[in-house]
Amino acid sequence: MAESPPPTLYLLHGDDEFAAAEFVTRLRDMLGDPSSAALNLHEFSAEGLDFGALAHACSAAPFLARRRLVVVRPASALVADEARRARLEALLADLPTTTALVLIEPRSLTEKPHRHGAKPKRSPLLEWADGHPDSTLVREFSAPQGEAFVRWVRQRCRQLGGEIDPQAAFLLAELVGDEPRLADLELGKLLDFVDRQRPVAVEDVERLTPFGGQSDVFAMVDALGMRDAATALARLHRLLEDESPVYAQVMIVRQFRLLLLAREALDSGLDPRQSLRVHPFVAGKIAAQARHFTLIQLEDIMRRLLAMDMSVKSSQTDDKVALDAFIAGLMG
Repeated sequence: MAESPPPTLYLLHGDDEFAAAEFVTRLRDMLGDPSSAALNLHEFSAEGLDFGALAHACSAAPFLARRRLVVVRPASALVADEARRARLEALLADLPTTTALVLIEPRSLTEKPHRHGAKPKRSPLLEWADGHPDSTLVREFSAPQGEAFVRWVRQRCRQLGGEIDPQAAFLLAELVGDEPRLADLELGKLLDFVDRQRPVAVEDVERLTPFGGQSDVFAMVDALGMRDAATALARLHRLLEDESPVYAQVMIVRQFRLLLLAREALDSGLDPRQSLRVHPFVAGKIAAQARHFTLIQLEDIMRRLLAMDMSVKSSQTDDKVALDAFIAGLMG
């Protein structure tokens, strides 16, 4: 029996962006030799997307590889209006089998209705997937929370070749606020510290991850809220003295995501400290900082962070330069 062709469209949605990123990494690894794989990987931001450039990337033949990988996020922006939806569907209809188009949406596309008895609005992306099951793969990634996240930390530690005590896993989960990517980075440091010769203990987490570079991130965000570019850049550079640009970027993204959640709570008349699943100290700082920003400002910042991430991953910008430009851009 002939083997069925692989999907040409991968629709990844849900709030576990770390799991989605790992899925994309596995697809990239399937491209073959890393040097040629880089030539067959294209990433686009759906915000202000040039559909012509996307269509060209999707239609081009792969170079010294079986397939070409094209990644676009956030997927919902591709169907923000009828014109964009029509252009996307025309592109999907002509996807060659040598292209794997990955659409990533950092929220669930199967949200429950807001009103009792109301039918949930069906995403056009899921409608397309339903109508083309042979060429589409849909995966929803939901970030683990609470006890499930603690179990995830222990499982991830084993995947990285080590062990962690249950209480240490609980403490780490509390400190990183149920953030898989940040937990993964911290686990790497902890396992290197114990040399994978013994389980990571509570004392190790307290020594290496009291709040990571959180104090510098807090100070940087405070400076941004006060429109103090010099202090914001100084705190960023201090953070980069101790941490890699990747770690710094993850910390900054996490901070502004929490600020966005806190601002949404404030605008709804709720106590943001009760809406954030983080350590009480962190929640208090976030709640105070959120008052320096409007919801529109924070949404714009998240879009800028996405654009920065795309630029770094596509090798268009050095990661340290991108972080400097991000801070400078917020001050403009």
